[in-house]
Amino acid sequence: MKKLKTEELLEWDRSHLIHSMAAMGATRGIVFDSAEGVILRDTEGKEYIDSSAQMVNVNIGHGRKEVIEAIGEQLAKLQYTTTYWGFTNTATILCAKKLAEITPSGLKHFFFTSGGSEAVETAFKIARNYWHAKKPEKHKIISLYNSFHGVSFGTLSATSLGMGRLWKSYGPLVPGFLHIPSYYCYRCAFGLEYPGCRIKCADFLAETIENEGRESVAGFIAESVQGPMGMINPPPEYWPKVRQICSEMDVLLIADEVMSGFGRTGKLFAVEHWGVVPDIMTMAKGITSGYIPFGAVAINDEIYRELQSRQTPFSHGFTYSGHPVGAAAAIKDMEIIVGERLAENAARIGEYTLKRLQKDFLPIPCIGEVNGLGLMIGIEYVEDKKSKAIPKKVWEISQKIQDRALQDGLFLRVYGNRVTLSPPLIINQEQMDRILAILKPILAGIPEWF
Repeated sequence: MKKLKTEELLEWDRSHLIHSMAAMGATRGIVFDSAEGVILRDTEGKEYIDSSAQMVNVNIGHGRKEVIEAIGEQLAKLQYTTTYWGFTNTATILCAKKLAEITPSGLKHFFFTSGGSEAVETAFKIARNYWHAKKPEKHKIISLYNSFHGVSFGTLSATSLGMGRLWKSYGPLVPGFLHIPSYYCYRCAFGLEYPGCRIKCADFLAETIENEGRESVAGFIAESVQGPMGMINPPPEYWPKVRQICSEMDVLLIADEVMSGFGRTGKLFAVEHWGVVPDIMTMAKGITSGYIPFGAVAINDEIYRELQSRQTPFSHGFTYSGHPVGAAAAIKDMEIIVGERLAENAARIGEYTLKRLQKDFLPIPCIGEVNGLGLMIGIEYVEDKKSKAIPKKVWEISQKIQDRALQDGLFLRVYGNRVTLSPPLIINQEQMDRILAILKPILAGIPEWF
């Protein structure tokens, strides 16, 4: 096959392809062509270290032949069957069994989807369906400010990150969704400081449920670690306190582990850091490391028994729910994550990286905070450390940071004024040092752009 020139491909791209989160016809001028491990290569042969695991989903790294072979073997055997109306297939059954072996205790019943938005959408419908026969007035869903749960209408209604940008062209949104302040300690909405705050953000959930009426609130959803906000991990008391509140106030707790699951934070699932078991848990991204679109929703025994007892169909589904090829990829992906102890590597490299950031990056005049859990790490730049002021030209500055990083061979993601590091979980210390060596002079030069 004739090798196509980069500019020819880019011209076709501008003519035919619509990109997410980009203006029509806009391209970055780069065409990725191959990848291996933590390295991406473009059509010009230039290499980039993937410091974000793309969409924080390529947990096992690029080019893993084991998953590619598992996909090929499944395609040769059975390409597709539906899971509607009680039909099933071998791969999807084995995937559910494998998933049940690694999820937190009590979450052993699964509905499969094609990705994260579908998983969260499903979680909302399950929560409302669960209450429908018991207490039909319970329908409201509470989520956090600065959260991201997806871009379908239900998930977008729970999402509040970049509300103006994500919402303004698509409203009105789905009714019955409320937002409360998040666990973002560095910019506490209550003007308090940890630990003297006594976790006011969690207490405010209880106040909101009470004010809205316990009889009207179906569920509370939060990312176990806020991802698109810029990798924000909660104070250690937050999730146990939220679990207690939801249990006492008869509200379903939904943990969004779409980004934080499958080893990303140093545990297989982030909620395990705090010994918390949610009622519903959403998963995607790392479940196949992006090799094939796939996602899942886990529900506890109580919800499963309630829905089962009704002896009525679960009136929800997607054409590709439980796709056998996705299931085969997920099985092999989970085997790699567990067998190679990638969660442990994420914990080890994450701890090393945070220490380096605190020692070498935090003294930089424009760096206000560094934080993270495992390989979900955020670096916040500010105009003034004392006031924590965000630069007025934040979007322009962040674009320049990303462009400069690309020039220097680093694929980097920046959310607002937070520079993030979330590489594949296979990364080693030497590779992380290369990332930091590229990043440090870029961040040190930020004040020139104020």
